[in-house]
Amino acid sequence: MSAALARRPEGGDPEVTKRRVLIVDDERTIAETLAECVGPDYRVELASDGTQALAAVRRERPDVILLDVNMPGLTGVEVLQRVRAMDASIPVIMITATPDYGAVTEALALGAFSYIPKPFSVKYVQNLVSAAVTGGRR
Repeated sequence: MSAALARRPEGGDPEVTKRRVLIVDDERTIAETLAECVGPDYRVELASDGTQALAAVRRERPDVILLDVNMPGLTGVEVLQRVRAMDASIPVIMITATPDYGAVTEALALGAFSYIPKPFSVKYVQNLVSAAVTGGRR
């Protein structure tokens, strides 16, 4: 189920001017933890599978996508391929907990911006998302 976790900074810009981050992970607690890591300066939407993620991208272009590699149904790599076909300019950061980085290597070859290994540090997630939305390189 997709849920917007919109946060308004105290005395800051309206929600509509915040950069949008789409977090796609079938483990709700991981997705919510990543949303907290991203912080209040972004408008966050959660999706629990590839189908929801693609619908969210069609609805409103995100500024960056955090995408789990291993999900039921469409895999992260399959979602990445479809997102790239829709809009190749969206930075996609893959998330993985598996020690086999074959899918991550494939995702990077397909144009993923970078990847986040689980477990992850808050600062690493923040820095990577910031670099992705500002056009920085991995």
